[in-house]
Amino acid sequence: MEENLINRMRSSSFMKMAHMALYVFLILYASAGIYDICAGDRFYLIEFIKYIGVDVFCIVFIQMEMIFHKENLGEKTAYHLGCFYYGTRVVMAGVAYFIKPTQMDQLVFYLILIAFMAEFMMFFCFTSFDYLGRRGICYVIYALGFSLVSMVQYISRLYAREITGTNFLRGISISFGGLFVLIAMGEVLAYSWGYYEKRMFAQNRALDDLNEANEALQQQQEKIEKINEKLGNQKIKLQAANKRINRSHDEMSVQNEISSSIAASPKRDELLNKVANILHLRLDLDLVMIIMEEDNSLLVPGEEPKGRFVAVSTTMGDEYRQNLIRSVKEMDMQDVLSLSKTYMQNVETDTVKLFHDSRVEFDFPSVIILPVNQQEERLGTLIVAKNKENAFMDGRAFYESIASQLSIGISNAKLYEKMNDMAIRDGLTRIYNRRHLNECLNEYLSEAMVKKLPVTLALFDIDKFKMINDTYGHQCGDEVIRYVAALLNKGAISHGGIAGRYGGEEFVIAFLGKSLEEAYEIVQQVHQQIKSKPVIYGESRVDVRTSAGVACYPETCSNPSELLTRADWAMYHSKKNGRDQITIDSDQITDKM
Repeated sequence: MEENLINRMRSSSFMKMAHMALYVFLILYASAGIYDICAGDRFYLIEFIKYIGVDVFCIVFIQMEMIFHKENLGEKTAYHLGCFYYGTRVVMAGVAYFIKPTQMDQLVFYLILIAFMAEFMMFFCFTSFDYLGRRGICYVIYALGFSLVSMVQYISRLYAREITGTNFLRGISISFGGLFVLIAMGEVLAYSWGYYEKRMFAQNRALDDLNEANEALQQQQEKIEKINEKLGNQKIKLQAANKRINRSHDEMSVQNEISSSIAASPKRDELLNKVANILHLRLDLDLVMIIMEEDNSLLVPGEEPKGRFVAVSTTMGDEYRQNLIRSVKEMDMQDVLSLSKTYMQNVETDTVKLFHDSRVEFDFPSVIILPVNQQEERLGTLIVAKNKENAFMDGRAFYESIASQLSIGISNAKLYEKMNDMAIRDGLTRIYNRRHLNECLNEYLSEAMVKKLPVTLALFDIDKFKMINDTYGHQCGDEVIRYVAALLNKGAISHGGIAGRYGGEEFVIAFLGKSLEEAYEIVQQVHQQIKSKPVIYGESRVDVRTSAGVACYPETCSNPSELLTRADWAMYHSKKNGRDQITIDSDQITDKM
């Protein structure tokens, strides 16, 4: 069985419609015959039964044709049904042809019989041949059948003497002529059908190609959409990665800038203000605050405790900044100082609790508070804030590294301050040493000459200091020196001046911009404070007395380079004339020296 041929025959709508038209023709033809029999003078039972059978079989064939062309019919079932269907048609046409045929019946059923036989043979007996071969076989079968039947009819009529020899030959010639006409018509129909089939095939092929192209285009479009989706996801990932890279670059740049500031700014206050400004401007923060806890390790005698240092850089304005600094300096900050680890918030929740004593509003949604530690020592606190929620989701590690940098910078600044303090201060008294005192005096005098300001200084000497050392010991003597230095330093600082240890038991206090009269009052106050109470050392009570000399540029000394010498001469005059007194420089004293 050639399945492709059967499938083509089943799927051919032209063949289906041709069969339906033929069955309708046969039904009409048989119905006309039934009508003629019923309307005639005589009733022919056999012809009547033949025509009724033709009508019934044609109706059955129509039903079988419909079933045969169903798409859901299996191939094996279709094959067996086709054999029965096409075989039954041949039998029906043969019976109708041989049962008392009229001349018209002979012609009609003869043609139908030959066509049914050719179709049966072509599709079920000669499937191994190609289309042209099957068509040729149909012609041969048709010609042989037509010739055989025609020869039998004419020979039987000639034998029955119904026709003469001449009529016999003429009938044979007409039959063969009709045969060739039918074959020619078949070829015309075959070529017409072939042309139609080619066109239909071309159209179907074009339609199939178009459908395939559309399907391929749709698949390509789906691929493009998937690629676009992947590219979109990749774009989002790349944007996120680029954002992270840019942020990392900015953070590294900020860290490098802070490192440069640490290297370039050894002074603590200057360094912290720089770092606060860098973080504020470079990271677009609304508030950066660095709080340094009170450190009095280098406190000078007579100075007030420095208290807490606060560096603030903010977008909230200078008034807010100043109020915040004052508020933070006055608060106990226990809530903040108790934080031993990084505190982070990205929504407005607990900020007010941390700064409940603050005089200014502190309601930033995003806040990071980081302790700045050096090993176990708390140096200070770094606070950054942004007026935006979830601003520091990924910022913990970066800001902790900034806190570590701050720790290093503050430690370096403290070391610098300590080294500088050792370089400019006397180790025993913690006031300025002689070298730095001379530098400060030179600066005073230079500024005084430029700005036409007075410079007044006083030189103090502890009376009978050698006797104190000999009587109470050098440690007691050191305590006396510290006592005098502290009072002198306090008096100088409280009035905007400086104090320094000139050497041994000698001290200097100096004032820029104060007249001789103003400075003399201060010197008197300090001189009185020194002897107002004794120095207690162990069980000993040591009464301390000092002699002082005061000189002023330009009131008593017109040459600034001689100012310290003139004060020394005045002090010597005090010691020479009874000690425990203050002498003001004058030309008379200078003349005696």
